[in-house]
Amino acid sequence: MGRVLAVRPVWADSLGAKSFCTLVETPDATVLIDPGVAIMHGSFPAPLEAKERWVEEGYEAVLRASSRADVVVITHYHYDHFTDFDPRLYEGKLILAKSPNEYINDSQRGRALRFYESLFGLAGLRLEEALEPPGRGEYPDPLEELPHAMSLRLGSYDSRRRELIRKGAEWFRRRASKWAEYPRVPEISCEAFRLRFADGATAELGATRIRFTKPMFHGVEFSRVGWVVGVVVEHGGEKLLYTSDVNGPIIEDYADWVVRERPDYLLLDGPA
Repeated sequence: MGRVLAVRPVWADSLGAKSFCTLVETPDATVLIDPGVAIMHGSFPAPLEAKERWVEEGYEAVLRASSRADVVVITHYHYDHFTDFDPRLYEGKLILAKSPNEYINDSQRGRALRFYESLFGLAGLRLEEALEPPGRGEYPDPLEELPHAMSLRLGSYDSRRRELIRKGAEWFRRRASKWAEYPRVPEISCEAFRLRFADGATAELGATRIRFTKPMFHGVEFSRVGWVVGVVVEHGGEKLLYTSDVNGPIIEDYADWVVRERPDYLLLDGPA
């Protein structure tokens, strides 16, 4: 039996500009994951002129890929994972995006609001007028989702780790209080695009299923960098897993998830 998933890396760090953009084709849909490109950090050993050229080349590759896509996935709001703003990337698409309303830090919330202001403008809407009232969600201790990591004993590092987790839990509670007060960006369907928030959701397009994880830490437990959603695309017994930025993964429970899924294609980010 032949392959039914076609997986095409669009751009990546190894090509000189930061990106994890990937095109996945199934018999039902073509999915563009994380259509963003950003310039390499200052310590990367290349002239600025070359870095800027690679960003331009990467962006052109993303645009070409987007012309083939029906679905656009945004796993979080870092500029190497989404573009703010080019209507060619989003118009006419089903957009499955990390929620901007919760499990998000201040910088990504600000980027997300600017992005959705532009996106809603494609439909002739003002985001400010479309925002919904705050909704007080339940935000349980995220460490309850990490039994493997929390069961580990790390010898002399244990006391330091407990202190970091204590401070992280305090930070998380402050963040949850903010999420409860945020005006909420709504999901919408219009002629210009369809927007659905991906956290923990599943989209079915014919026989193709696109599954998303609950929000995962962008790195270690309580990483201040924020949260991402991982993606699984499956059709006809074949499966692609895209971790997004889990930095390794560092957290053992995220590695366990990858092993349980047994994907045919694994797109795994490296450590920061």
